[in-house]
Amino acid sequence: MTKERIQEYTLKITNASPTGIIVIMYDLAIEYITEAQKCFDNGDHEGAKVQCTNAGRVLGDLITSLDFTYEISFPLYRIYEYISKEVSMAVIKDDGSTLDNCARLLGSMKESFEQLAAQDESGPAMSNAQPVYAGLTYGKGTLNESTTSDNRGYTV
Repeated sequence: MTKERIQEYTLKITNASPTGIIVIMYDLAIEYITEAQKCFDNGDHEGAKVQCTNAGRVLGDLITSLDFTYEISFPLYRIYEYISKEVSMAVIKDDGSTLDNCARLLGSMKESFEQLAAQDESGPAMSNAQPVYAGLTYGKGTLNESTTSDNRGYTV
C-alpha cells in the first residue's frame, strides 16, 4: 500500500463513526486480499505472504470488534474465521485461487455495513483527533492540494 493510500485511510478513520470504521476495515481487508491475488498471479510469493498477513491482521481486528451480546456476532465470527483460514491456506499452498471468493464475500458484507454506517449518527469514534483542513490552490498551470492541521505541540 502506498504512502498516499495510508494517509487516505488515516484521514477516513479519524472522521468515521464506529460503524464507519468497520466499513473502512472491510475496505482494507479487501484491498490487501486483492493485492495478494495480484502477487500470486505475478508469482511473487513473498509479496503475497505480506499482503495475506496484513489481511489476516485486519480480519483479526474485525473479530475482536465483535460484541457477542448481539446474536449477529456469532455468524459474523464464523465468516471471519473462514476467510482468515482461506487467506492463511493461500499462503501455505502458494495458491490464491480462493482469494477472489473471500474478497467477494467481504464486499457483500461491506455493503450491509455501509447501509448501517449511513444510519449511524453517533459522530466520529475518535473524539480527540486532530482536525484536518484540505483545499485547492492555483499554481502556475496546475491545481495544488494542501492540507493543514492545528498545532498540538508547543510553539517557540
